[in-house]
Amino acid sequence: MRKADLLDEIRAEIGVVSDRLGGSIERLYRFVPQVLYEKVSAYRYVGVYLTSGYQFTEFYGAGCYSLMTVVPFGCGLHSVAAARGGVVREQTGDQVEVYVPFYRGHHLIGELVVVGTPVRSVDEEDIALFCEIASLLETKVEECNS
Repeated sequence: MRKADLLDEIRAEIGVVSDRLGGSIERLYRFVPQVLYEKVSAYRYVGVYLTSGYQFTEFYGAGCYSLMTVVPFGCGLHSVAAARGGVVREQTGDQVEVYVPFYRGHHLIGELVVVGTPVRSVDEEDIALFCEIASLLETKVEECNS
């Protein structure tokens, strides 16, 4: 299957689940990492981190790469992405970490985090998908809290 077709299939699956939330965003927070990890072998880890107090806390993660489950504000790439208000992509050796923040208005809710290997397997198509998912999460957070 071509990569574009695979990513479209993922978009469709996430869209179906997002339409059936019944007011609970937590189901989507669990589904997104699981489907991304299961469908794309290059994604070694996919997680949703939420802000809590003065830290990022892993709400749900899928995969075999271990990141810290709690990251204080001001530490690491989580905070860099939050401060920039956009995607942060960091290459280390043969892997890449991608952090995509999502908001409710101007309030940071959390971040979608993807670790991929090899580096070249996570390209602009993947980044576009992650940004679309973050935008969907923003929309669904607003709907579920209205």
